[in-house]
Amino acid sequence: MGRSTDPPHFYVYQCFFRDLGVCLPFTQFECDFLNFINATPCQLHPNSWGFLRAFQVLCTVLGIEVSLRVFLHFFPL
Repeated sequence: MGRSTDPPHFYVYQCFFRDLGVCLPFTQFECDFLNFINATPCQLHPNSWGFLRAFQVLCTVLGIEVSLRVFLHFFPL
């Protein structure tokens, strides 16, 4: 367990940044999604991050707004 003087941090899979193209700081969509499901970045499997990234890329290519509202319209939880 970390000391109370350690800065806030979280652990992630190595492929998170290397293979999936996730960057810090997170996009507003990624933050909104994590808040909506009440999870931390390390609680999502890499495939879930890949799915979120693919959704963002597809929306950008199609000129559709990337938002949690749009995501939940197509993929209700």
